[in-house]
Amino acid sequence: MSNFKVSKERIELFVHPNGDALELGKVGSYQVVVQKGLYVTGDEVIFAPEKSVLTGQLKTEYEKYLSGPDKDRVKAVRLRNEISSGIIIPKHLVPNFESYTVGVDVSEDLGITKYEPPIPVQLAGKVKSFDMPHIGNHDCEHANIYVNDLIPDERVVITEKVHGSQFILAHEIETESTIVSSKGMLKSGLSIEEAEGNTYWEATKNDNIVERITKNFTSGVIQVFGEVVPVQSGYNYGQTKPTVRLFDVRVNGESIPYDQVPQEFSELWVPVIYDGTLTLEEKEVVIFEDVERGIRKTRTDYILPKEVVDLCKGKELVSGKELHIREGVVLRPYVDRAAKDNTKLRLKIINPAYKETGEEIN
Repeated sequence: MSNFKVSKERIELFVHPNGDALELGKVGSYQVVVQKGLYVTGDEVIFAPEKSVLTGQLKTEYEKYLSGPDKDRVKAVRLRNEISSGIIIPKHLVPNFESYTVGVDVSEDLGITKYEPPIPVQLAGKVKSFDMPHIGNHDCEHANIYVNDLIPDERVVITEKVHGSQFILAHEIETESTIVSSKGMLKSGLSIEEAEGNTYWEATKNDNIVERITKNFTSGVIQVFGEVVPVQSGYNYGQTKPTVRLFDVRVNGESIPYDQVPQEFSELWVPVIYDGTLTLEEKEVVIFEDVERGIRKTRTDYILPKEVVDLCKGKELVSGKELHIREGVVLRPYVDRAAKDNTKLRLKIINPAYKETGEEIN
């Protein structure tokens, strides 16, 4: 996902796979569900993503749809099984709408802030800045608004989306320096200082991550991404101590295909559900129609086939015991690449039975 901001964006519309009266909109890299015909691709809108905290007239206008103890927080909702990750604010509620340029953060002007969930003590810790080359982030976007960036019959890998908190470790071989961080902290340029009782560092040691790196690589910056499996949670996969399930290993910023990582990393890999070619279905979309004048313009969009979407459902495979439902899956091209907007193609499909609370920690 993009870094948090409330901004004017140009909306791009896609087929809603489950609702003829609805469309999917892409604003920035967020997905939103909108009424069909309300917008056309290219319209400018003000978008407030999930976890936006509204005040004043905006809060009053949307209060019955908001969450949190003060009924002021935008939450992600499901509309006909598709996630809508925020709200489009009507123009009449945005003073000086026309004066804003696309992409500029207007959260301060509108009195909107971001809700930050309380960080559990075991995930908190002292932080510090770091200076290490080739460090990157890992985000997942909703599949249906990036499906047109996929290539029919290309090789893709689909893995289970593990419930937890994103774990990031980078080790520079030449300097023998290590940083450990979380998704949110890394985007702020911060790492977590080593401390007893910190879950990220406990997982690092429990799974011998640094030792696995130094045993298998001789130079460069090795960065690994995974999910710290929570112990005290309804989604603990039967774990009794903090552990990591990996989904990306990078050497100097370049991802290694999952089946080419050293064996000691594949032992910790998230379950691979599918590895093979991707068949995409085509759907004709009417983008303009004037019956009286006999004018009809269409385009062809791709949609994911049902058998691919259904892989998000069912029980988890991490424990091998099907202890609870699967959160979802992540689809990515076998060879790491970006969409036309330069967003990495790591696309999530969330299990309809999985309910986000808004309190998830990055």
